[in-house]
Amino acid sequence: MLDVDVIAPIYHGSDKIIKTPEFGKGKAYNDYGLGFYMTRDKELAGEWATLATGVDGYVNEYVLRTWGLTALFLDREDIKRWIAILMHNREGNYKDELRDIQAAFCAEYLLDVQEYDLIIGYRADDSYFSYVEDFVLGLLSLENLQRAMRFGDLGLQICLKSEKAFDSIEYVTQYPAPANRFYQLAKDRDNAARAAYRQMRSEINAREGTLITSLI
Repeated sequence: MLDVDVIAPIYHGSDKIIKTPEFGKGKAYNDYGLGFYMTRDKELAGEWATLATGVDGYVNEYVLRTWGLTALFLDREDIKRWIAILMHNREGNYKDELRDIQAAFCAEYLLDVQEYDLIIGYRADDSYFSYVEDFVLGLLSLENLQRAMRFGDLGLQICLKSEKAFDSIEYVTQYPAPANRFYQLAKDRDNAARAAYRQMRSEINAREGTLITSLI
């Protein structure tokens, strides 16, 4: 159970106004699978609203009543649990032999999330997922992956997973998310994260530490 009864305000960035989020809708290959993704950071939601399309969008504001909901706090779990969920849900450009490594890692560390109403954890944009791909390729150690996760300052996201959770959210209002502001902010954040990652790899041996092959 969560230690608060209400999370408010909470935001979802989109190219449309969403007054009633629908259970069962969305993209199965998002970070935590099918669900409705939100953040406590209004500015970050504005970036999400424009990043995929490059056009004006909306920041939808809600109240989430959490009484009786169960939550998986991925940010409090071993990082390998978070990595396994990303590997399971998001599509990577893996060759056949690396798919065996990916499958073995998920078999060892993937959590069953079906019992939870909410998942709370780190967000993995494209730059973050590229770090995970390097980890699968054996180009990045677990310790340096953890270091790279600080780049971009993406904070936490909250994902509604169950029908009960969808019944617990209430629409409040919406705000415009102009692309001429938020799209560039999103691109700048991603570029800065990638630049920091390149710099890290130029300064250290990125493979020093625990490699994926020693974990499976």
